[in-house]
Amino acid sequence: MQNLIKLLHARQRLKKSVRNFFDERSFLEVDTPILVKCPGTELHLNYFQTQWIDHQKKKHGLWMRSSPELALKRAIAAGVPALYQIAPSFRNEGELGPWHHPEFTMLEFYKVGASWEEFMNLSSELIRYCIQEMSKEFTTHLSADAKLHSFTLAEAFKKFVDIDLFDRDPLLAKKARDKGVLSINGTEDFETAFFKILLEKIEPEFAKMGWALLYDYPPSQAALARVENGVAKRFEFYINGIELSNGFYELLDPEENIKRVRETNKERALMGKGVPEEDFLFYKALERGMPECFGNALGFDRLLALILGKEDLSEVIPFREDPPFDLRGL
Repeated sequence: MQNLIKLLHARQRLKKSVRNFFDERSFLEVDTPILVKCPGTELHLNYFQTQWIDHQKKKHGLWMRSSPELALKRAIAAGVPALYQIAPSFRNEGELGPWHHPEFTMLEFYKVGASWEEFMNLSSELIRYCIQEMSKEFTTHLSADAKLHSFTLAEAFKKFVDIDLFDRDPLLAKKARDKGVLSINGTEDFETAFFKILLEKIEPEFAKMGWALLYDYPPSQAALARVENGVAKRFEFYINGIELSNGFYELLDPEENIKRVRETNKERALMGKGVPEEDFLFYKALERGMPECFGNALGFDRLLALILGKEDLSEVIPFREDPPFDLRGL
């Protein structure tokens, strides 16, 4: 019982820290729906599907959001210059492990009018601020003064694997196998080889460094990020080798957004994944015009676990002591 009370206080303190940080910078806190027609636009995520049955017994297909991204972008298009949400989010099929959970809390925030460097710095400042605030009440296991090491994807592949990274390189798997990447058999497609190299060779190096920022991704990994000068303008923030957040210089062009979503849905269908409806209200918002902005999705539970020195999200997500959600006894 005491552990539960302490955990609830810790979650409250971190939420208060996040809110204070954004309040001081005039961000608007926003609430968005959990049940939606379009839960996300990522190729490899799996979603929870459900339905609403109305009074005439008509069934309406719905999904549980994987993040509040599309709704928050609609608010940006409506004229909100800076906003955030501490949002319960959901991902299905396999998302259960020490650093994954099917039900988790996402902190997502967007800002208009910043530069790429300013926004990356804002994300770092948020984490440092939260550590400082949490240290006033709890024993913390992260330093707010930690050095941040930054690498482009090309730099990381060259430094840690000695491979020159080219987008959609058909020989990437063979090159990786020749460099001793044990998880690769040499026949994988580019994307599979790309992520196996990240997991086996690059993220362990980040674990040794403490804090690391990885940015400028291959265009094939852009999702809904803008592509400039041959790279996708997105970044991922790591602490102790754990991916903590995923930031984007947001793609604004309506036609390109629609194209990418439909290409993803086509691939999802070929893979046998559920294909949700497109979010036409999101498209209309883009057509009305969305200002240049940046967004970042940060794992709230992961941040809390890292700050408190935990190694399993089951230790920081309350009321989930029963299997299958608690893996500690399995």
